[in-house]
Amino acid sequence: MNGVESLEDCFEYDAALVFGIGGSGDVVGSVPTARLLEAHGLDVLLGGVAWEPVPKDDRPGPRSFDEVAALERVSESVGLATGETRTHDGLEFSETAVARHLGEEVALVDISDGVETMTGGIDDACDRLGIDLVVGVDAGGDVLARGDEPGVRSPVTDGLGLVALEKLQVDACLGVVGYGSDGELAPEELEAGISRAADCDGLLGAWGITRRVRDELEDLLAHVETEASRVPVEAARGEYGDRTIRGGEVSLRAVPASAVTFYFEPSAVAATSQIAARVRGTESLEAAADALRELGLQTEFETEQRRLDSS
Repeated sequence: MNGVESLEDCFEYDAALVFGIGGSGDVVGSVPTARLLEAHGLDVLLGGVAWEPVPKDDRPGPRSFDEVAALERVSESVGLATGETRTHDGLEFSETAVARHLGEEVALVDISDGVETMTGGIDDACDRLGIDLVVGVDAGGDVLARGDEPGVRSPVTDGLGLVALEKLQVDACLGVVGYGSDGELAPEELEAGISRAADCDGLLGAWGITRRVRDELEDLLAHVETEASRVPVEAARGEYGDRTIRGGEVSLRAVPASAVTFYFEPSAVAATSQIAARVRGTESLEAAADALRELGLQTEFETEQRRLDSS
């Protein structure tokens, strides 16, 4: 179900869930979209996925709600976090820090049971909270990957997020902020991904970080650890050029487009994504990861285990 045919259509809704689909601080990259919708009169619930990267977490993979304390569960896969929310073994989520800094509840999304549970839980939460629009935001743009690009390192979270947005009963769209700020896709691969979506008439529009939102994000970044969502803020300050992230193992280039969020029809992106095709019918997180390994992709689990082994 989707009534979003252009970015302007998003301004006709009453309330939105705007959440980072990639975990690891994507909630910060969702803030520009949240502020855009609020400026047009929508109530917005900000959120993100319950997956923190190694070495912040000492375990590869997402956390389930069974592991989390001080969380108000709204549905099977959506809870409301506060500044006190953390796992029983002490891990604090990016969403916890955002909630504490903003002084408001922030949605936490559990993907540990796979795409069907994730999707159904988001729909249930939207029904209970009176939300009629969902915007999933990916910081970096690897969600636009076809599946054969050599730099893809986080296909599980992005694949599940993309398919969930495609399958939701509530209207939804996909946002991509940072234009390569995660270093997973080369500029020409990003351009190809946008072009494929546009060829399906699935490019809904774009919006850049304003000075006011830039200033807000700079304050927020003093409290939240993130790399892919930091680059758009640097780009909004005019700080372009080459840099490295992930401890120096990933290179990228910040450009003016890094400060822009591009919006897409989820089905247009999913239509040419081997990653989405592989995870769409899976019934668990493990099955989704295995399906992507069969495609020849390295998943987040392998990447994070390698970081643990080398630490």
